[in-house]
Amino acid sequence: MATYTTIKADVTFDITVGGNTLISLQKLLLFLLADKTEEEIQEAYQKIINKDFEEEWIQHYAFLAYMIQYLEKTASEKGLATLEDLNKEQPTKP
Repeated sequence: MATYTTIKADVTFDITVGGNTLISLQKLLLFLLADKTEEEIQEAYQKIINKDFEEEWIQHYAFLAYMIQYLEKTASEKGLATLEDLNKEQPTKP
């Protein structure tokens, strides 16, 4: 039997997130949308608003967009946000 670790659905907990995490999520979202047309992205956005996740990529798009928006909002509220070029090379940790 194959298993994987998950979190109980009825619990929440705080995590510490660094700036590279947000950048990685932003790049992952761009990667997910790279082969989509502007029209497909707009249609997916409307489906997300209507909670119509008929395609798996739309679920991933919705989740990533939510996480990115949440992290950006939280960082801004704490005075930790800055605007950067997304294509700028980011330092990596070993």
